[in-house]
Amino acid sequence: MLKNNLIESKHFTTHQLAEGVYACIHKPGGAAYSNAGIIDLGDSTLLVDSFYALVAGRDLRHTAEALFNRPVETIILTHAHSDHWVGASVFDANTTLLANKTVREVCLQWGEGMMEDFKNPAGWETWINEMEQQLQTEQDERVRVSLENTITRARYTLAEMGEFQPRYADQTFEDVVNFQGIARNAELRSLGRGHSEDDAVLLLSEDRIAFIGDIGFFDSQPFFGFCDIDLYREQLLFFQESEFQVLVPGHGPVGDENDIALQLRYFDVMEDLVSEVAQRGGSFEEALQVALPEPFDKWLVGGMERFGVNVRYLFAHYGGEVPEEE
Repeated sequence: MLKNNLIESKHFTTHQLAEGVYACIHKPGGAAYSNAGIIDLGDSTLLVDSFYALVAGRDLRHTAEALFNRPVETIILTHAHSDHWVGASVFDANTTLLANKTVREVCLQWGEGMMEDFKNPAGWETWINEMEQQLQTEQDERVRVSLENTITRARYTLAEMGEFQPRYADQTFEDVVNFQGIARNAELRSLGRGHSEDDAVLLLSEDRIAFIGDIGFFDSQPFFGFCDIDLYREQLLFFQESEFQVLVPGHGPVGDENDIALQLRYFDVMEDLVSEVAQRGGSFEEALQVALPEPFDKWLVGGMERFGVNVRYLFAHYGGEVPEEE
């Protein structure tokens, strides 16, 4: 099962960024859906986030334990979106979950809603069947890939909902936490509201590596569903102007300041296109038809649902009237 001290997983690939620093990057079709990190402080192991599903979280735990031959001491939760913390439930009580105080409060709300939703697995089966029927006739490849990805994630959720019990942060912080190890130091810092209600990042200054959670969406569309776009842009600018040379995003491949610049350009393009429709009195349906230029048009493959969420957010942000969601 081990190859070069790494456990092969169908859910993510593990990339060594420096001695004792690893990025775990979601594999298409797997159950990770988001990215995670494994950091050796020399005398303890930190994880950054823990994936979308329990099965991926188990592989993450096994990988981290095999790499350094010890249990994981701390899991840092970058923010409250469930695709980054559901997998933490497979870790035992000896592993501490650490999150910003606001993040823990939002996780409690999300977890309560998830557990209520999971009482109706038949509803999930119906939803999956409806998507599978749509897939049989859908001609738009961008939508087809979105449907396939959503069906895969829903199947993983359906298989695990009977055993899932949410685990929330055991400890909270508000601004900064410094970790001091015999091999390296690390700084956990809250950047406040932006992509989500509060976004935390783990900074390895000596290695010039930063784990930035969903502040970073590289080679894929960002998600505006719960954001404040102006503050979100400030978070990105923080890293564009920083000393960090290697950036591990919440979604997409490991990148650098060039990926930050491209993400900022996506913000500008989307704002220009959608605001033009909203401010001249166009309809929400018209805004959904705006055409993204290269290279962003390629991000629509498998991302049409996220595109719709982003248009909805921006259309309302610029004064447009959006229909109620079903």
